[in-house]
Amino acid sequence: MRSPAYFAGFGLTALISLCFGLALSLGACALNTQRPDPRRVSSHEISAPNADRAIVDEAINDAVDRGVYPFLYVRVETIEGAVVYEHRTVNPALTPRIPTGDSWFRLWSMSKSVTIAAILDLEEDGVLDRTDPVSAYIPEFASLSVLGADHDGPSCAATPAPPIRAMTIEDLLNHTDGFYYTYTQYHCLNKSLGEARLPEATSSDDLINRIANLPLHPSAMADYHYGIGTTVLGLVAERATGKAFDAIIRERITGPLNIDDTLSYTLPVDTPLFPTVTGKSGTLTLAEKDDLEIFDGPVPRYRGAERAFFGGEGMVGTTRAYATFLRMMGNDGILNGVRILDAATLADWSAPKTQLDSPYGHNGFNIWVTSGKVDGMPDQKPGLLVGGGYEGTAFWIDQELGIVGLIMSQVHQPVTNGADEIARLRGLIYEHVLTTQ
Repeated sequence: MRSPAYFAGFGLTALISLCFGLALSLGACALNTQRPDPRRVSSHEISAPNADRAIVDEAINDAVDRGVYPFLYVRVETIEGAVVYEHRTVNPALTPRIPTGDSWFRLWSMSKSVTIAAILDLEEDGVLDRTDPVSAYIPEFASLSVLGADHDGPSCAATPAPPIRAMTIEDLLNHTDGFYYTYTQYHCLNKSLGEARLPEATSSDDLINRIANLPLHPSAMADYHYGIGTTVLGLVAERATGKAFDAIIRERITGPLNIDDTLSYTLPVDTPLFPTVTGKSGTLTLAEKDDLEIFDGPVPRYRGAERAFFGGEGMVGTTRAYATFLRMMGNDGILNGVRILDAATLADWSAPKTQLDSPYGHNGFNIWVTSGKVDGMPDQKPGLLVGGGYEGTAFWIDQELGIVGLIMSQVHQPVTNGADEIARLRGLIYEHVLTTQ
């Protein structure tokens, strides 16, 4: 077990007790009873005091004041679950809600890590193997075709070409499957995905049939291309087990971690979500219905019995719950005495798989492992496991230091480079909060 001794601090409770004692004896200690601005609250009381920590607070405030984010909620925990740092700030013109650790977020691609954990757990149990062809579970995919690399017409009516080999579960884990979102350089692929209206699928079989009619990207089975492959992993898991994917996640991940009611594909009744905000025009505004272009149309639904579960994009949950999931990942697959995955599986998850020639790091199974290099900034800590989602959610795991962090918002297309903003804030947290004492 890693020691968090360097996080030990005096604490607000001790400060109040000391001040109360001095007041009794000297009559000379006055607490500031002015009500703090609820839009900007830091939990300094639960971690080591550090005068420079205010620099991080102000940097977070500034990112909202500059109009990069509608709000930010930042949370850092030790593997043991102690909150090391917490800060929140909002632009009340865009959302009146104050984010907390128990606020629900649309997680988008942060869903992928939960899905991959379930797939790797199924592999450990011998239910499936990463080398298995996807068509062994989804025979509807046996005749998938690939778009010719030189084709970019208004439709995908060209003569289809078969993939260079059979698609495997490992292709889905590595994004070498040929699936995509509506951001490819090929107009016809984007158009086909939009016309498929995947989030309107009323069942897994319906979703499979819609996907089966999509042509694959020219990189299929050869190169990395980010897309809906993790959702297909969830469909594979359903066919392999005969269970609905939300039940698989509850049984294997969120139930054992005791977070099954706060990390889910279904939003509880009367639970509010933050509004969708977009910066696509250069200024943050409330998003219109069709501003989220990822599927060029409808987006995953979080309620309703007649729907498919999107293992790559469809989860909602609280920051507190997702931090619990990350702590399991950071602790070699075990948390609170419950083992979810073997340590060797966790090590393989983040081992180099794709994008091996990048100066910024490498990809494991949809987890980015940082090299420490960030353009235009001082080098940061290498070896961090990082990820994020479509609407400005981000996380990292530091296995060496024994901490996990989340920087959460709900914004599509920030007005500046969102990855740069996340790296800048994360770097400041390491510089001013996570220094050893």
